[in-house]
This record gives sequence, structure tokens and C-alpha cells, in this order.
Amino acid sequence: MKKYLVLVAVALSVGFTACDDDEDVIKPVVSIVNESEVNSVAQLDTLYLKAKMENVPAGTKSVWTVNGKEVSTSSSYKFTQPKPGEYAIGLAMADVNGEKIQSVMTAKVYARFGKGAFVLNEGNMTNETGTLGFIDRNGVLVDSAYYRVNQSLLGAVCQDMFIANNKVYILSQNGAKNGGEGLLTIANAETLEKELIYNDDANKLSWPTHLAAVGENIYIRDNNGVQVLNASTKEIVTIDGSRGIAKNHMVTIGGKVFAINGKKICVIQDKAIVKTIELSGSLSGLARAYDGNLWASCTSPGQIMKINPEDYSVIDTHTLNVSVSNNYGSAPAIAAREDTLYFCQGASTLYRHIFKEDKTETVANIQEYLPDAKTYYNSLGVDPESGKVYLATLKGWGQDYKINDIGIFDFSRTPAMQQDYKNKNSFPAGVYFTANFE
Repeated sequence: MKKYLVLVAVALSVGFTACDDDEDVIKPVVSIVNESEVNSVAQLDTLYLKAKMENVPAGTKSVWTVNGKEVSTSSSYKFTQPKPGEYAIGLAMADVNGEKIQSVMTAKVYARFGKGAFVLNEGNMTNETGTLGFIDRNGVLVDSAYYRVNQSLLGAVCQDMFIANNKVYILSQNGAKNGGEGLLTIANAETLEKELIYNDDANKLSWPTHLAAVGENIYIRDNNGVQVLNASTKEIVTIDGSRGIAKNHMVTIGGKVFAINGKKICVIQDKAIVKTIELSGSLSGLARAYDGNLWASCTSPGQIMKINPEDYSVIDTHTLNVSVSNNYGSAPAIAAREDTLYFCQGASTLYRHIFKEDKTETVANIQEYLPDAKTYYNSLGVDPESGKVYLATLKGWGQDYKINDIGIFDFSRTPAMQQDYKNKNSFPAGVYFTANFE
């Protein structure tokens, strides 16, 4: 049998009827029925409440308030809030003498975004801004999560995001256009509440694409190299010798930033390149390894290697019989979970390389699961905890970008596709797992 949590108010005024001074007063009672049976809820989730009023005239209206502000006069109320905190939910009515009778309950809203996966979208550069979706550990998708929390839009053409210092850093290329609020947005990593908006008013950045953060230093890759933005002073300096850093994600390990430049990995610390690691192939991706080392992938020849981030030695190199290419994408060609690395060459065939076995195998043709997944665009990811593979895809260019999928796969199960979120991305810029960041 379903149980209900009922909060009963103390009547604050005299009743409606009384025969004479000697008879008992019939008092009205106002109470809140909480059908959700809990008093705490995540950001943007809902508590379902109903008004219960006894000994009141027919047609008496309910008045719902949240922290004293009237929100509804319906007999039921769906309580949802975008920001964490404690909220006083009131239910009130007025008796025949105009005296208010009310019931109050306290609801707690807790942070939602600390664990899960973000899907960043560029948006259509002509008339949209970027958006940020979030998929929690239960597979619930929160679409346009940043907007829903802050009621403001990210910048136009979002390119990359990074999580550090309990903050989310979101970089857009075109900044405050199409109604967007800025070039760089910094928000709380657990709540997504806005903390800082940076706009490049001095035009010191040229088409920025990727970023990383270490302490107060925000490293931003643009057409002139890597710029270091101090989060406090807003001072920007250019790192000498950084011109040519690739349009690809940067990785931080132990306070160092690792970035691709052709056949080299540049190691950046503070505001300088402290080391270059020379490799034989053209690099296509970097990723933090589960054991504290660095994964790197190359094309021509197709290679996957593990690199020590302290002494910069190549621990091991595996040469594959297929290319590890990211095609025209600007996200890493590889996505790793423990010793297994996935790659798809910017197309629909998904491969994996099991490093400890030096074994490469074809996993799936994604179009067999998602017929509209005809264009791969920056968004291969593997959950480092569950091992599920995420792919955000488009049907094509033109108006076909509005037909899209975010597919989640578990290739240890049948069927492998666990979830498919349709038409929730707009030119995806990447999949970012909270567990992948330091």
C-alpha cells in the first residue's frame, strides 16, 4: 500500500462555525501531502505535493509559497529548483475572518552534477549558442543543464571544457554572440552555478579552441599558440614556442600540461614549455591513463603508446594494423578505460585495442545500432568507471544536424546499446567524464 508523508499545520485562527460560546469550535486544518515521500531532491528534480484542507468551505483556494514567494494557487504543486539549498514550502488559506492558516515544510535541494558525463555542444554558429548536457549515473539526461541552472546562455560555438579546482571551464570560440554570455564561462563543478564570465575585450585571443586549468592558470590554445590567462588578474601571456599546438584536448598530470604539436608532445609547466617529447608518428590524441601515466595515439603509422609523465620516457609502443585517426575532428582519437582504448577513425566503425594483450579488434558498426549516425563529430568517450562507450553523432550537415543521437553502449551485454538520447546535441564538441579529471 502506498504511504504518504503528511505535514499538518497548527490552525492559526478561530474556526468557521460555532453555535454558541459553550460549543466546541470546528477548526479548519491545512496540511501538505508529500507524494514523493522524501524531503530532499537533486537540482531540477521534482517533489510532488498536494494540498489537504479539512473543515473549510467549498471552493477555498490553496496558496503555495516558496521562501515566502507565491508560486501557485492550484490544489497540487510540483516543487523543483535549479540551485541547491534549503527551501521553505508553504501552503496557506484565509479563514472567514481573513486570518491566514498555513502549513510549512522544509525541502532540501542537493547538488546534481558532481558525478557523471557532460556532452558539450557547439550549436549552430549562425543562430545558436553552445549547450551543455549532463547524463548522471542513473542514465538521466539533463538537457541544456547550464541554462536551466543559470537562466543564461553559454557563448557561441563552444569548443572545449575542463574540470579542475572544483570548477567547470567552458570555452567558446565566438563568445558573446547569438545571445551568449561570454568567451569563457567558469561554473561550480557540482552545481553548475555561474562563478565568472570572461570576455576577450582586448582581443588577445585568436579563435581559441581548447583549454586546461592548473591552479590560477588557465591555458588556452588559439591560432597563435597557448595563452595563459590568470583567473584572478585576467592577465594573458603567450607561451614562447607554443605556436602550432594542435586543435585537440590538452591533458594535465601532476601540475603539468601535455599538448600535441605535430609529432611532438609539448610539456608545459607554469608559463613555459619545459620539455618536448619527440615521436615517430603524427599525434592524434592524448589521454590520462588509469595508472598515472599518459596515453598517446599516432597516425602514419597507427600507434598507441604509454608515456611516463615524470621522466618523459616511452614505456611501451604498440603498432596497429589500422590507423588511429581522428579524421577532421578536434577531439582525441582515443578514449581509454584501464588498459582498453577505443577509437573509430572519425567514422562509424568502432575499434578497441587491449594494451596488455597487444590486441586490436573491431567492436561494432555503430550505424547498425543508430541508422542516422552518419557523421561522427568529436564525441567518442568511455566512462572510466563503468566502461560504457558514449558516441554523439549527427545525420549530416545542413538541417540534418537536428537529427542526432547520443548512444551509450555496453559491449559486455546483449543488446549492446543501453540508451539512445535522440535530438539532444547540436554539433557535439566532446564527451567529458567527471572521473577523468584530477
